[in-house]
Amino acid sequence: MLMMGDGPRVIKSCGAPGLEVPGDRIPILPTSNPPPSHHHYPPSKMKTVTILTTLLSLLSLTAATTTSKHPKAPGLTYLYTVNITGGEAAPVGLGPRGYRLVVPIVGGNFSGPKLKGTVVPIGGDWALIDANGTVTADVRQTFKTDDGAYIQVTETGSTQPDGTAFVRLAYETGSEKYYWLNTIVAIGIIKLTGNTLSIDTWQMSAP
Repeated sequence: MLMMGDGPRVIKSCGAPGLEVPGDRIPILPTSNPPPSHHHYPPSKMKTVTILTTLLSLLSLTAATTTSKHPKAPGLTYLYTVNITGGEAAPVGLGPRGYRLVVPIVGGNFSGPKLKGTVVPIGGDWALIDANGTVTADVRQTFKTDDGAYIQVTETGSTQPDGTAFVRLAYETGSEKYYWLNTIVAIGIIKLTGNTLSIDTWQMSAP
């Protein structure tokens, strides 16, 4: 680290002692007539100190440049919103992994720029609630698009301390038109209103 000021510069590196250089300039090479000092170093020793000082300065600047940059965040493109209607819950009860509550899917619909249709009344949410009250969602559902294609959808995720629930989505379909869904990375935010579960979904893209 290079400390700036009117006094001597102190150059430090991790685990290395500080080196004080008089004046406001760091010499690259020893001068032929070094300034008077109470301690007269032989030319060979002064050259070693100067080279070490320069190297430490370069390392410090490189480290500062590296740590000051952050990678760009990935992009998000809106995919669709799905509204799922749940049926009567089945309280499986408290087991070794937590309290299990199964909510069947009885219908719903989804709509977005690239796909829309209905939710087939198959599947459900196999929710798990731990001792801290965190809910882990395990939703499995089947979409039927308005042009007749079937898409299997899985959502997994957990509630956050503020109550928001985030999920990761995975898709499976043999439809040629929607085959691109098989390989995308998608995330969603869950909203619960009465017995209707809504998931706003986004597709992730490279920065």
